[in-house]
Amino acid sequence: MKLQKILFLAIALVLVKIDFTLAQSTEVKALNVSEFGELMKNKGAVRVIDVRTPDEMAEGHLPGSINVDFKNDNFKNEIAKLDKKRTYLLYCKTGIRSGDAASMMKAAGFTHIYSLDGGIEAWQEAGKPIEK
Repeated sequence: MKLQKILFLAIALVLVKIDFTLAQSTEVKALNVSEFGELMKNKGAVRVIDVRTPDEMAEGHLPGSINVDFKNDNFKNEIAKLDKKRTYLLYCKTGIRSGDAASMMKAAGFTHIYSLDGGIEAWQEAGKPIEK
C-alpha cells in the first residue's frame, strides 16, 4: 500500500513537471492594443520591432519602432544581434507574422517577447498614432 502511494506521487510530480515545461516553452503572449501601448511607454526597457517588409513599414509604423523583416532570409542573423534579456514588442500587419517571429525568438532563447494581437490594423482601428 505504501509503495502504491509513493508510485502515485512520483507519477503525479512527473506529469506536473511535463505540463509546466510545455506551457513555458511554447507560449508567446499576444497583447491587445491597450496592453501593448502600456508596455510601449517603458521606452528604456522595451524595444518595438516591426517585422513587416521595409516597404510596408514605409507606409506607416508604430512610433519608435525598428524594422527587422521576418520575410528576409537574414531574420535569424538580425535577431541574433539583439540582447536576449531585453523585452521586445513585435507587430506586423495582422498579428500572424509577429506571432511566428515571436515564437522563433523564444526558441532562440529570448525570454520577454510579446506580439500585438491584430497587428497594426488593430492599432489603427483603435485610433492609435502611427509615424511615416
